[in-house]
Amino acid sequence: MHIQANFPLTQLNSFHIKAKTRYLVELDKQSDIRVLRSDPKLASLPWTILGDGSNVLLTHDIEGVVLRCRYNKIKIVKEDEDGVWLSVGAGMNWHELVEYTINQDWWGLENLAYIPGTVGAAPVQNIGAYGAEARDTITRVQALNIFDGERIEFRNSDCEFGYRTSIFKQEYQNRLLLHRVTFRLRKRHAGQANLVYEPLKIAVHSLEKPDLSPRDIFEAVIAIRQKRLPDPKYMGNAGSFFKNPIIDNDYFESLLNEFKTIPHHRTLDGQIKIPAAWLIERSGANQLTEGRAAVSDKHALVLVNLGGASGHDILNLAHKIQDQVMHQFGIHLEPEVNLI
Repeated sequence: MHIQANFPLTQLNSFHIKAKTRYLVELDKQSDIRVLRSDPKLASLPWTILGDGSNVLLTHDIEGVVLRCRYNKIKIVKEDEDGVWLSVGAGMNWHELVEYTINQDWWGLENLAYIPGTVGAAPVQNIGAYGAEARDTITRVQALNIFDGERIEFRNSDCEFGYRTSIFKQEYQNRLLLHRVTFRLRKRHAGQANLVYEPLKIAVHSLEKPDLSPRDIFEAVIAIRQKRLPDPKYMGNAGSFFKNPIIDNDYFESLLNEFKTIPHHRTLDGQIKIPAAWLIERSGANQLTEGRAAVSDKHALVLVNLGGASGHDILNLAHKIQDQVMHQFGIHLEPEVNLI
Protein backbone atom coordinates (compact mmCIF):
# COMPACT_ATOMS: atom_id res chain seq x y z
CA MET A 1 0.00 0.00 0.00
CA HIS A 2 1.21 3.50 -0.86
CA ILE A 3 -0.31 6.76 0.46
CA GLN A 4 0.44 10.25 -0.89
CA ALA A 5 -1.06 13.56 0.31
CA ASN A 6 -2.16 16.52 -1.85
CA PHE A 7 -1.56 14.49 -4.97
CA PRO A 8 -1.98 16.11 -8.43
CA LEU A 9 -4.29 14.10 -10.67
CA THR A 10 -3.32 15.72 -13.99
CA GLN A 11 -1.50 12.59 -15.16
CA LEU A 12 -4.20 10.29 -13.78
CA ASN A 13 -6.93 11.51 -16.11
CA SER A 14 -6.66 11.29 -19.87
CA PHE A 15 -8.26 14.71 -20.37
CA HIS A 16 -5.24 16.13 -18.48
CA ILE A 17 -7.52 18.29 -16.35
CA LYS A 18 -5.68 20.03 -13.52
CA ALA A 19 -7.10 18.69 -10.28
CA LYS A 20 -5.78 17.16 -7.08
CA THR A 21 -6.88 14.88 -4.28
CA ARG A 22 -6.32 15.17 -0.56
CA TYR A 23 -4.98 11.60 -0.44
CA LEU A 24 -4.07 9.09 -3.14
CA VAL A 25 -3.99 5.51 -1.87
CA GLU A 26 -2.70 2.68 -4.07
CA LEU A 27 -3.76 -0.75 -2.85
CA ASP A 28 -2.34 -4.20 -3.50
CA LYS A 29 -4.34 -6.61 -1.34
CA GLN A 30 -7.55 -7.14 0.56
CA SER A 31 -6.11 -6.36 4.00
CA ASP A 32 -5.06 -2.86 2.85
CA ILE A 33 -8.68 -1.70 3.04
CA ARG A 34 -9.05 -2.87 6.63
CA VAL A 35 -5.84 -1.06 7.57
CA LEU A 36 -7.14 2.14 5.98
CA ARG A 37 -10.49 1.86 7.71
CA SER A 38 -8.72 1.54 11.06
CA ASP A 39 -7.32 5.07 10.59
CA PRO A 40 -10.00 7.47 11.95
CA LYS A 41 -8.85 10.36 9.78
CA LEU A 42 -8.90 8.45 6.48
CA ALA A 43 -12.02 6.50 7.37
CA SER A 44 -13.99 9.71 7.98
CA LEU A 45 -13.32 11.07 4.47
CA PRO A 46 -15.26 10.20 1.29
CA TRP A 47 -13.53 7.59 -0.90
CA THR A 48 -13.48 7.70 -4.69
CA ILE A 49 -12.31 4.80 -6.90
CA LEU A 50 -10.13 5.70 -9.88
CA GLY A 51 -8.23 3.60 -12.41
CA ASP A 52 -6.15 5.35 -15.05
CA GLY A 53 -8.81 8.03 -15.48
CA SER A 54 -9.24 7.17 -19.17
CA ASN A 55 -13.04 7.37 -19.04
CA VAL A 56 -13.42 10.12 -16.46
CA LEU A 57 -14.01 13.87 -16.57
CA LEU A 58 -12.84 15.67 -13.43
CA THR A 59 -14.72 18.92 -12.79
CA HIS A 60 -13.22 19.72 -9.37
CA ASP A 61 -10.61 18.65 -6.84
CA ILE A 62 -11.37 15.46 -4.91
CA GLU A 63 -11.31 16.44 -1.25
CA GLY A 64 -11.28 12.94 0.20
CA VAL A 65 -9.39 9.75 -0.64
CA VAL A 66 -8.77 8.44 -4.15
CA LEU A 67 -8.32 4.66 -4.28
CA ARG A 68 -6.41 2.85 -7.03
CA CYS A 69 -5.75 -0.86 -7.38
CA ARG A 70 -2.17 -1.54 -8.45
CA TYR A 71 -2.36 -5.35 -8.29
CA ASN A 72 -1.28 -6.43 -11.79
CA LYS A 73 -0.38 -10.12 -11.70
CA ILE A 74 -1.38 -12.58 -14.45
CA LYS A 75 -2.13 -16.20 -13.62
CA ILE A 76 -3.50 -19.10 -15.66
CA VAL A 77 -6.12 -20.68 -13.41
CA LYS A 78 -7.32 -23.34 -15.84
CA GLU A 79 -6.34 -24.72 -19.23
CA ASP A 80 -7.66 -27.35 -21.59
CA GLU A 81 -7.03 -28.40 -25.17
CA ASP A 82 -8.95 -25.46 -26.65
CA GLY A 83 -8.66 -22.62 -24.18
CA VAL A 84 -7.24 -20.91 -21.12
CA TRP A 85 -8.79 -19.12 -18.17
CA LEU A 86 -6.63 -16.13 -17.27
CA SER A 87 -6.92 -14.31 -13.92
CA VAL A 88 -5.55 -10.76 -14.16
CA GLY A 89 -4.95 -8.07 -11.56
CA ALA A 90 -7.29 -5.10 -12.01
CA GLY A 91 -4.40 -2.64 -11.87
CA MET A 92 -2.76 -3.97 -15.04
CA ASN A 93 -2.75 -1.76 -18.14
CA TRP A 94 -5.45 -3.04 -20.50
CA HIS A 95 -3.47 -2.82 -23.74
CA GLU A 96 -0.52 -4.58 -22.11
CA LEU A 97 -2.86 -7.45 -21.24
CA VAL A 98 -4.16 -7.61 -24.80
CA GLU A 99 -0.60 -7.62 -26.13
CA TYR A 100 0.31 -10.43 -23.71
CA THR A 101 -2.55 -12.60 -25.01
CA ILE A 102 -1.54 -11.90 -28.61
CA ASN A 103 2.00 -13.04 -27.85
CA GLN A 104 0.50 -16.33 -26.62
CA ASP A 105 -1.52 -16.61 -29.87
CA TRP A 106 -4.87 -16.58 -28.01
CA TRP A 107 -8.17 -15.35 -29.40
CA GLY A 108 -10.57 -13.13 -27.44
CA LEU A 109 -9.21 -9.66 -26.76
CA GLU A 110 -7.69 -8.70 -30.12
CA ASN A 111 -10.63 -6.47 -31.20
CA LEU A 112 -10.23 -4.48 -27.97
CA ALA A 113 -6.58 -3.55 -28.57
CA TYR A 114 -5.25 -0.05 -27.91
CA ILE A 115 -8.05 0.96 -25.54
CA PRO A 116 -6.57 3.08 -22.73
CA GLY A 117 -7.21 2.25 -19.09
CA THR A 118 -6.82 -0.63 -16.67
CA VAL A 119 -8.12 -4.19 -16.61
CA GLY A 120 -10.43 -3.25 -13.75
CA ALA A 121 -12.19 -0.67 -15.92
CA ALA A 122 -13.07 -3.28 -18.55
CA PRO A 123 -15.97 -4.92 -16.67
CA VAL A 124 -17.08 -1.66 -15.05
CA GLN A 125 -17.60 0.00 -18.41
CA ASN A 126 -18.09 -3.22 -20.38
CA ILE A 127 -15.65 -1.74 -22.85
CA GLY A 128 -16.35 -2.49 -26.47
CA ALA A 129 -15.01 -1.86 -29.97
CA TYR A 130 -15.20 -3.28 -33.48
CA GLY A 131 -17.85 -5.88 -32.75
CA ALA A 132 -16.51 -7.14 -29.41
CA GLU A 133 -17.22 -6.36 -25.76
CA ALA A 134 -15.45 -7.24 -22.52
CA ARG A 135 -18.39 -9.38 -21.42
CA ASP A 136 -17.73 -11.77 -24.32
CA THR A 137 -14.69 -13.21 -22.53
CA ILE A 138 -15.12 -12.34 -18.83
CA THR A 139 -16.11 -15.30 -16.67
CA ARG A 140 -15.58 -13.91 -13.15
CA VAL A 141 -14.90 -10.62 -11.41
CA GLN A 142 -13.42 -10.41 -7.93
CA ALA A 143 -14.11 -7.20 -6.01
CA LEU A 144 -13.39 -5.77 -2.56
CA ASN A 145 -15.96 -3.87 -0.52
CA ILE A 146 -14.29 -0.53 0.27
CA PHE A 147 -16.14 -0.23 3.58
CA ASP A 148 -15.05 -3.48 5.23
CA GLY A 149 -12.63 -5.13 2.77
CA GLU A 150 -14.94 -8.10 2.22
CA ARG A 151 -14.11 -10.08 -0.92
CA ILE A 152 -17.05 -10.62 -3.31
CA GLU A 153 -17.00 -12.70 -6.48
CA PHE A 154 -19.31 -12.22 -9.44
CA ARG A 155 -19.99 -14.61 -12.29
CA ASN A 156 -20.57 -13.15 -15.74
CA SER A 157 -24.34 -13.46 -15.32
CA ASP A 158 -24.17 -11.51 -12.03
CA CYS A 159 -22.50 -8.49 -13.62
CA GLU A 160 -25.59 -7.14 -15.42
CA PHE A 161 -23.52 -6.21 -18.43
CA GLY A 162 -25.14 -3.81 -20.87
CA TYR A 163 -24.12 -1.29 -23.49
CA ARG A 164 -21.12 0.42 -21.82
CA THR A 165 -22.41 -0.37 -18.36
CA SER A 166 -22.53 -3.01 -15.63
CA ILE A 167 -23.59 -3.53 -12.04
CA PHE A 168 -20.25 -2.04 -10.99
CA LYS A 169 -21.00 1.24 -12.78
CA GLN A 170 -24.56 1.40 -11.46
CA GLU A 171 -25.52 -0.26 -8.16
CA TYR A 172 -21.98 -0.66 -6.84
CA GLN A 173 -20.38 2.54 -8.09
CA ASN A 174 -17.77 3.71 -5.55
CA ARG A 175 -18.66 0.78 -3.31
CA LEU A 176 -16.56 -2.01 -4.79
CA LEU A 177 -12.91 -1.89 -5.81
CA LEU A 178 -12.25 -4.44 -8.54
CA HIS A 179 -9.24 -6.62 -7.71
CA ARG A 180 -9.09 -9.48 -10.24
CA VAL A 181 -10.82 -10.29 -13.52
CA THR A 182 -10.90 -13.77 -15.11
CA PHE A 183 -11.10 -14.14 -18.89
CA ARG A 184 -11.75 -17.25 -20.97
CA LEU A 185 -9.65 -17.14 -24.16
CA ARG A 186 -9.35 -19.58 -27.04
CA LYS A 187 -6.16 -21.05 -28.40
CA ARG A 188 -5.22 -20.41 -32.02
CA HIS A 189 -6.71 -23.63 -33.44
CA ALA A 190 -9.98 -23.28 -31.51
CA GLY A 191 -10.96 -19.73 -32.41
CA GLN A 192 -11.47 -17.42 -35.35
CA ALA A 193 -11.45 -13.74 -36.23
CA ASN A 194 -14.42 -11.54 -35.28
CA LEU A 195 -15.00 -9.48 -38.42
CA VAL A 196 -18.53 -8.13 -37.89
CA TYR A 197 -17.17 -4.57 -38.03
CA GLU A 198 -16.99 -3.82 -41.74
CA PRO A 199 -13.91 -1.50 -41.82
CA LEU A 200 -11.96 -4.14 -39.87
CA LYS A 201 -13.14 -6.84 -42.27
CA ILE A 202 -11.97 -4.76 -45.23
CA ALA A 203 -8.61 -4.04 -43.57
CA VAL A 204 -7.73 -7.67 -42.90
CA HIS A 205 -9.05 -8.92 -46.23
CA SER A 206 -6.52 -6.62 -47.89
CA LEU A 207 -3.83 -8.80 -46.29
CA GLU A 208 -4.97 -11.65 -48.55
CA LYS A 209 -4.15 -14.25 -45.89
CA PRO A 210 -6.23 -17.44 -45.86
CA ASP A 211 -5.43 -18.13 -42.20
CA LEU A 212 -5.80 -15.00 -40.09
CA SER A 213 -4.11 -14.91 -36.69
CA PRO A 214 -4.97 -12.97 -33.51
CA ARG A 215 -1.98 -10.74 -34.27
CA ASP A 216 -3.37 -9.85 -37.71
CA ILE A 217 -6.56 -8.55 -36.08
CA PHE A 218 -4.63 -6.88 -33.25
CA GLU A 219 -2.43 -4.91 -35.66
CA ALA A 220 -5.36 -3.96 -37.90
CA VAL A 221 -7.34 -2.64 -34.92
CA ILE A 222 -4.38 -0.56 -33.74
CA ALA A 223 -3.96 0.93 -37.22
CA ILE A 224 -7.65 1.88 -37.39
CA ARG A 225 -7.66 3.42 -33.91
CA GLN A 226 -4.48 5.42 -34.55
CA LYS A 227 -5.98 6.81 -37.74
CA ARG A 228 -9.41 7.65 -36.34
CA LEU A 229 -8.75 8.71 -32.75
CA PRO A 230 -6.44 11.31 -31.21
CA ASP A 231 -3.77 9.96 -28.87
CA PRO A 232 -4.55 11.13 -25.29
CA LYS A 233 -0.79 11.34 -24.62
CA TYR A 234 -0.63 14.36 -26.90
CA MET A 235 -4.20 15.72 -26.88
CA GLY A 236 -6.31 15.20 -23.79
CA ASN A 237 -9.45 13.14 -24.42
CA ALA A 238 -11.39 10.18 -23.09
CA GLY A 239 -12.26 8.52 -26.38
CA SER A 240 -15.97 8.41 -27.21
CA PHE A 241 -17.69 10.94 -24.97
CA PHE A 242 -21.24 9.86 -25.82
CA LYS A 243 -22.97 6.53 -26.28
CA ASN A 244 -24.60 5.72 -29.61
CA PRO A 245 -28.31 6.35 -28.90
CA ILE A 246 -30.92 3.62 -29.25
CA ILE A 247 -34.43 4.61 -30.36
CA ASP A 248 -37.59 2.70 -31.13
CA ASN A 249 -38.52 1.72 -34.66
CA ASP A 250 -41.51 4.08 -34.93
CA TYR A 251 -39.43 7.15 -34.15
CA PHE A 252 -36.71 5.96 -36.52
CA GLU A 253 -39.28 5.68 -39.33
CA SER A 254 -40.34 9.27 -38.69
CA LEU A 255 -36.71 10.41 -38.91
CA LEU A 256 -36.32 8.61 -42.23
CA ASN A 257 -38.94 10.88 -43.77
CA GLU A 258 -36.55 13.80 -43.37
CA PHE A 259 -33.14 12.08 -43.33
CA LYS A 260 -33.23 9.39 -46.01
CA THR A 261 -29.64 8.20 -45.57
CA ILE A 262 -29.40 8.13 -41.77
CA PRO A 263 -26.99 5.31 -40.82
CA HIS A 264 -28.34 2.78 -38.36
CA HIS A 265 -28.05 -0.69 -36.92
CA ARG A 266 -30.96 -2.85 -35.77
CA THR A 267 -30.44 -4.39 -32.31
CA LEU A 268 -31.49 -7.89 -31.31
CA ASP A 269 -34.64 -6.57 -29.61
CA GLY A 270 -35.75 -4.68 -32.73
CA GLN A 271 -34.69 -1.19 -31.70
CA ILE A 272 -32.46 1.07 -33.75
CA LYS A 273 -28.94 2.21 -32.82
CA ILE A 274 -27.77 5.39 -34.57
CA PRO A 275 -24.13 6.58 -34.65
CA ALA A 276 -23.82 9.56 -32.31
CA ALA A 277 -20.96 10.89 -34.45
CA TRP A 278 -23.32 11.19 -37.44
CA LEU A 279 -25.88 13.08 -35.35
CA ILE A 280 -23.20 15.47 -34.09
CA GLU A 281 -21.80 16.12 -37.55
CA ARG A 282 -25.18 16.45 -39.28
CA SER A 283 -26.39 18.93 -36.65
CA GLY A 284 -23.20 20.99 -36.99
CA ALA A 285 -22.36 20.44 -33.33
CA ASN A 286 -18.86 19.25 -34.30
CA GLN A 287 -17.98 22.91 -34.90
CA LEU A 288 -18.81 23.97 -31.35
CA THR A 289 -16.14 25.01 -28.84
CA GLU A 290 -16.01 26.09 -25.20
CA GLY A 291 -12.87 27.81 -23.93
CA ARG A 292 -10.02 25.43 -24.79
CA ALA A 293 -12.37 22.50 -25.34
CA ALA A 294 -13.36 21.36 -28.83
CA VAL A 295 -14.60 18.43 -30.89
CA SER A 296 -11.81 16.37 -32.44
CA ASP A 297 -11.34 16.81 -36.18
CA LYS A 298 -10.59 13.06 -36.33
CA HIS A 299 -13.85 11.84 -34.81
CA ALA A 300 -16.96 13.78 -33.80
CA LEU A 301 -17.57 11.56 -30.76
CA VAL A 302 -14.30 12.68 -29.16
CA LEU A 303 -14.10 15.88 -27.14
CA VAL A 304 -10.56 17.19 -26.71
CA ASN A 305 -8.58 19.45 -24.41
CA LEU A 306 -6.64 21.77 -26.71
CA GLY A 307 -4.46 22.71 -23.75
CA GLY A 308 -5.56 24.45 -20.58
CA ALA A 309 -9.22 23.44 -20.71
CA SER A 310 -11.00 22.97 -17.40
CA GLY A 311 -13.36 20.14 -16.61
CA HIS A 312 -16.24 22.63 -16.81
CA ASP A 313 -15.13 23.67 -20.30
CA ILE A 314 -15.44 20.05 -21.45
CA LEU A 315 -18.75 19.58 -19.62
CA ASN A 316 -20.26 22.81 -20.99
CA LEU A 317 -19.22 21.80 -24.51
CA ALA A 318 -20.91 18.43 -24.00
CA HIS A 319 -24.11 20.20 -22.92
CA LYS A 320 -24.01 22.40 -26.03
CA ILE A 321 -23.67 19.34 -28.24
CA GLN A 322 -26.54 17.57 -26.46
CA ASP A 323 -28.77 20.63 -26.91
CA GLN A 324 -27.98 20.98 -30.61
CA VAL A 325 -28.56 17.30 -31.37
CA MET A 326 -31.80 17.34 -29.36
CA HIS A 327 -33.00 20.43 -31.24
CA GLN A 328 -32.20 18.88 -34.64
CA PHE A 329 -33.23 15.25 -34.08
CA GLY A 330 -35.14 15.03 -30.80
CA ILE A 331 -32.56 12.52 -29.55
CA HIS A 332 -30.75 12.75 -26.22
CA LEU A 333 -27.07 11.88 -26.23
CA GLU A 334 -26.07 10.09 -23.04
CA PRO A 335 -22.47 10.54 -21.86
CA GLU A 336 -20.31 7.43 -21.83
CA VAL A 337 -17.68 9.22 -19.74
CA ASN A 338 -18.03 9.18 -15.95
CA LEU A 339 -18.37 12.66 -14.44
CA ILE A 340 -16.69 13.53 -11.14
